Amino acid sequence: MAISPLSKNLLGLFLKKICPTCDSSLSGSELLCPWCELRIDRCSEIHWSSTGTPFRDPSDHLETDLTGVPVYSAVMYSGLPGEIVVRLKFNGERHLATTAAGLIMRYSVRLPGPGDILVPIPAGRKRKRERGYNQAALIAVKLASLSGCRSLDILTRDDSPSQVGLSPSLRRQNVAGIFHMKGRCRIPGGTDVWLVDDVATTCSTIDSAAGVLMDSGASRVRGLTLTYRKRTTDSIIHR
Repeated sequence: MAISPLSKNLLGLFLKKICPTCDSSLSGSELLCPWCELRIDRCSEIHWSSTGTPFRDPSDHLETDLTGVPVYSAVMYSGLPGEIVVRLKFNGERHLATTAAGLIMRYSVRLPGPGDILVPIPAGRKRKRERGYNQAALIAVKLASLSGCRSLDILTRDDSPSQVGLSPSLRRQNVAGIFHMKGRCRIPGGTDVWLVDDVATTCSTIDSAAGVLMDSGASRVRGLTLTYRKRTTDSIIHR
């Protein structure tokens, strides 16, 4: 049966693609509208989890610092990415996890591949109860579908004080020993694992979680976040 012009117009309106951050029209396979794309700054540096030290070439010291892991952040927190994090984390806009995963796939200098495992940084029980979800887990699930990996939510986290306003050394003390494997979960030997989160600041959270995964059998662990945020004392980010 032929579709009437009115039905076609209504269908086109219903299927119309819009920018997930500003509701502007999108064309083709665009992830964001051109204006929103202009508000994104790619993160050009990798950061070492045990110190937060930035570097550009992984060969600089991947073999010299045996206590940390490299952390890859797709974009800088400033501008639109920071707004996405806040809206996803505090405003209940779960659909932005898809946008976050798409930005990671587009901008990260290194990505997981088929056979790798994505492990989201867990939220504490109190925080998850307040929000109703863990934004890192939402991002990991979407990222797994785009990269051909598996997403395994196998870590738990003790409730701990906020990281807001803490110095780098106090941030590391604050997250020391708060991560644990769920039940008897183990990482298959020889598996590359990526810890997924929304924000990296000092990388102390990923550093603490990475140690638990390596103790549980992971052969190699890397961090992968949507944004990298330079530390300030007035942040509302609770990682």
